[in-house]
Amino acid sequence: MATLTILAFAAGISAGLVIVLNLIFGSLAVALLHSVILEGRQTSARDRAELAARMAAQARERSQEHIKFATLMGRQLQAARAESAQLGTRVRGLEARLSEAEIELAQVRDALWISEAAEKRARAALVNAEQEGQVGRHLRPA
Repeated sequence: MATLTILAFAAGISAGLVIVLNLIFGSLAVALLHSVILEGRQTSARDRAELAARMAAQARERSQEHIKFATLMGRQLQAARAESAQLGTRVRGLEARLSEAEIELAQVRDALWISEAAEKRARAALVNAEQEGQVGRHLRPA
């Protein structure tokens, strides 16, 4: 019976030892798991912070590019407006010259029509005078 008691005592000690070892290894596993999870969270936080910094830098670059583009387009728009104003002034000047030329052309046409009418009358008078024998009479000595 003493053997049985010793065996029972040894079994109790070994069961207690197993429990203690399980507690030790379990707490080690929990500590290791905790450190792994903490390191993963820290790595993820660092990666997110780096990504946020890169995105902020890209946003600043895009903002600067946008400002440069808007400035360039503003200058080009001002130049186009100035050129449009100059062309408008030139068109108005050319329209005025065209109007003057049209008036002058109408006056020349009128003068040509009057001249042609006078020429026709003079020819008709010359033909009448020749028929009446009066052409060249004023050229003969008296």
